[in-house]
Amino acid sequence: MDSPSPPRIRGPRAAGPRGTAAELVLGTGLLALAGLAGLFFVRRPWPNHVDASGYRLLPAEYGARWAHDLTQVGSLSGVLIGVVVLVVVALTQDWVRAVVCAVAPIGAVLVVDQVAKPLIGRQIDGVVGSYPSGTVTAVSALAAAAVLVTPRVFRAVTAVLAAALVVGICAAVVVLRWHYPTDALGGACVGIGSVLFLDGLAHLPWVVGERLGPLRGPHHREQRSAGWT
Repeated sequence: MDSPSPPRIRGPRAAGPRGTAAELVLGTGLLALAGLAGLFFVRRPWPNHVDASGYRLLPAEYGARWAHDLTQVGSLSGVLIGVVVLVVVALTQDWVRAVVCAVAPIGAVLVVDQVAKPLIGRQIDGVVGSYPSGTVTAVSALAAAAVLVTPRVFRAVTAVLAAALVVGICAAVVVLRWHYPTDALGGACVGIGSVLFLDGLAHLPWVVGERLGPLRGPHHREQRSAGWT
């Protein structure tokens, strides 16, 4: 009599082929868009038509209190607090996603500040390091991660709130004239794209394993019945 097969180890519950594929495609697309814009600004760093339109829509308010308060979400302390909260919530559902929540927002900001800004060299008011916005990158990454860790039944509400937060932080850095509108849009693409891409990539092994599991199952059972280990 054959001994019962051990239960197959399942990956994180959030892993699914469609969701993972969607994350990889959308994340890659957003990161590619931000990268292409960065290459464009290397050669044409001055404000463009999108920036001019954004400035007309959002006049300068250097002392806007709401804008200064909102940018605190993208400060070092704001990012660290957000990451801790996201990791704690994610650990109750999916440990892989918890790792992504810990790595993606901080990693995205570091890459923007230490790599992207020096390489692109776009300036605003004579200060180098305009594209992409690190503040918008941080807030957008936290917003995207918040949507991922929210249970499905509440995810639509969280997505609306997260979108409002991203729009708000983009408006804030433009109103304060910390960045051009295209800098803010680039930061949003990097922040959201980084979280989606890394989450999809991190879950990919489990998705592939779930797909290959049924194919390996019969062969594995034949080996066990023959006494192989």
